[in-house]
Amino acid sequence: MVVHPQQVTDAHHAGCAAAKQGKFPEFKNAFWEKAYGPYAAQHDQSKLGAENIMAIAKEIGLDTAKLKTDMDGADCKAQVDADMTELAKFHVNSTPSFFINGKHINGALPKEGFKQVIDQQLKVAEASGVSSGYYEKEVMGKGDHQFRSKMDKKQ
Repeated sequence: MVVHPQQVTDAHHAGCAAAKQGKFPEFKNAFWEKAYGPYAAQHDQSKLGAENIMAIAKEIGLDTAKLKTDMDGADCKAQVDADMTELAKFHVNSTPSFFINGKHINGALPKEGFKQVIDQQLKVAEASGVSSGYYEKEVMGKGDHQFRSKMDKKQ
């Protein structure tokens, strides 16, 4: 999913294109090591750019011409657009983002902050009267295996 589209849309398109060549895991690992890691350490935007993406792709044995064609193709653009639409349903617009008992935590918290939210949400869950096995029995057991936002219509 693309949370920071201005920085990483090309990388997401490249990941989709690498998957079409059967090398998504290799691309993802190389991208994190040779693009995102250096970007995070040095804030060098060029590490996330097309030139570096193509260098990484070539290094792991991808057909770079096919990669570029697939990156610019309708399939990969549609996949990334669908991911962004899914994020919007949940109002996710930052990294990190967390959901604890349905409560959206937008951004990082210190360990103690997470403990407070988790303890608070445990109290809410316990006070609800819903048994601890409810989710497995009623939700998963009845075939509702995909998480939906409140905006999704139940089928």
